[in-house]
Amino acid sequence: MNARLRFVVACTGAALALAGCSNSAAPSTQKSTAPTTTSVTPPAADPVKWAGAFCSGTTPVLTGAVELITLAAANSQNPPALKEGMLKILDSGSTALADAEKKLKDVGAPGPEAQALHDELIKMFGDGAKEYKSVAEQVKKIDANAPDFLGQVEKIGGESADPSKFSEQIKKLDSDPKYKDAIAKAPECTEMRTKLGKLIGQ
Repeated sequence: MNARLRFVVACTGAALALAGCSNSAAPSTQKSTAPTTTSVTPPAADPVKWAGAFCSGTTPVLTGAVELITLAAANSQNPPALKEGMLKILDSGSTALADAEKKLKDVGAPGPEAQALHDELIKMFGDGAKEYKSVAEQVKKIDANAPDFLGQVEKIGGESADPSKFSEQIKKLDSDPKYKDAIAKAPECTEMRTKLGKLIGQ
């Protein structure tokens, strides 16, 4: 059970960390000072929309992690129900991750200096969506009535959609003056904090 316990601890830690993120926006002193040029460089994206795209994909991953903990505890003696619940969480998670990947691509980076981070997040969401689908396909093949059902489930998965990775990214953005204000203002990020707070009782 060690693998599952490690996963549960990681999920819980991620949820707690994010629920505690600051929701107060720092006074914005930014002005639209982008120089007008004839360069083909795409315009910088709205940081709030960019942050919102990120949070929209992160929320289902983290809420799903907390829901998985509850699901496992409530159905420890009912593997078929556990399997069904897992598949629902994986399905909604893969959809959300793929949608977030597309949204980030459509919105674009919030500035040239953020391009590397932007590309990193797109890859994280894309890889996560693929992993969720892969895990779901493997779970479907496992007989829920098999004596070692949980043991087989524990062996599935990788690190692409590890909830703690998403938690770390949010904490990085929230602590960076360039993105903190956007994280605080984006409605999707406010929704994330609210949902996580309710799930873990904060």
